[in-house]
Amino acid sequence: MKNLKTFAGLTHGRGVSDSTLARWTQGMTALQHICYGIEEFSGVDLTSSDQHLKISDSRVQRDNDDCRKMVEWFKHYNPFPETSNLISLSTGFAGDSRINCHMVKEEGIIGIKRVEGSF
Repeated sequence: MKNLKTFAGLTHGRGVSDSTLARWTQGMTALQHICYGIEEFSGVDLTSSDQHLKISDSRVQRDNDDCRKMVEWFKHYNPFPETSNLISLSTGFAGDSRINCHMVKEEGIIGIKRVEGSF
């Protein structure tokens, strides 16, 4: 089925005769019973080829290992430390009593008046 998901689909950019298309579609229905039986036996629903990659033992093991590594990293390097200070996300600098971002409008008006008076 992967051929149908790629560019140009089943034909790969070429024409396909009616007999070739009929053989391909009839073959797929014959295989459908086998695929359904395997899915039912294993208890896994494989509806797309992308899922085949995600359920392999090595892929599951790698995902679990990566998850453990990430959890350990976050335990050592907490990106959201508990603090009462205001911290800039872009620079990491902590604010102090001079921070006045809550007065942005008032500070802007004062700045404009300074500029107006200098002309």
